[in-house]
Amino acid sequence: MAYHGLGTLPYRLDQHGLMVPVASFRRQVRRLRRRGYRFVTQAELARRMAVGDAEGLCSLTFDDGPLDNTTVLPGLLEELDVPATLFVCPGLLGEPWPFVAADAKIRLCDADELRDLATNPRIEIGSHTRRHTELDAFGAEAALEEMVASKRDLEQLVDAEVVSFAYPSCGYSTGCVEAVPRAGYTSAVTCGGLGGRYGLYAMARASPAPPDGRTVFELKTRGHFFPARDLPPVRLVRRVARPLRWR
Repeated sequence: MAYHGLGTLPYRLDQHGLMVPVASFRRQVRRLRRRGYRFVTQAELARRMAVGDAEGLCSLTFDDGPLDNTTVLPGLLEELDVPATLFVCPGLLGEPWPFVAADAKIRLCDADELRDLATNPRIEIGSHTRRHTELDAFGAEAALEEMVASKRDLEQLVDAEVVSFAYPSCGYSTGCVEAVPRAGYTSAVTCGGLGGRYGLYAMARASPAPPDGRTVFELKTRGHFFPARDLPPVRLVRRVARPLRWR
C-alpha cells in the first residue's frame, strides 16, 4: 500500500491526491484485515518474499515524510496495531512539501523528528533518494550513486540500517532495477501501473486517493483498477469528473 499524508485538504491544495483522510485510512486498514491480511514492514515483506513465504502479508508505506507522519501516524499505528515503512529524502528534511500547494503550509519532517520516528518499533525508515530525484532516465551507475548516497545519509542520521527503497514519482529504468541490490537494498517499490515485472526490485503498490470509495479501493487492492482505468471511455470520464470527486 502506498500513502503519503494523512489528513484532509481541498482539491485546489492537493491536486495530486496525496492526503488521505484519517477515517479513510482506518477503514482501509480494517478492511484489509477483514480480508485476512497480516501487516509487516517493507523490510519484513521483502525478507518473506525472498523465501516464498509472503502469502497474506501487507506492507503499509508512506512516501516523502510530511509532518503528519510524525504527529498523526504513530498514534494510528498504535491504535490499529500495525507497522509502517516511511520513505524519506534526507536532503529535503524540514523543507516545505513540494507536492501540495504552498498555501497548504505543510512541511516535511525535520532531522530531529525523523530520528524520533526511527526509535518507534512500529516504524521502518526507508530511502526515497536524497532530494526526490526521479530516476526513470538514469543508467545503472548513476542510479547506484544516488541510491548509495541516500542510504548512507539516512543511516548516519537515524543510526539504523536502511534496506528498503521507493522510486520517486514511481519512475525507474532497467538500470535502477540492477542497481537496487548493489546499493544494499532488499527491495524497491513503485506504483500499481508501473511495477510487478522485476519482483523485489520494482514492487507494485496500491495507492489510495482522498475520494476513493469502497469499490475503487477494492479494485486497487485486487489488481483490477489499472486495466479498467486505461480504457479510453474511462480516461475521458476521469478527466471530467476528477475535480468533482473531492467536493
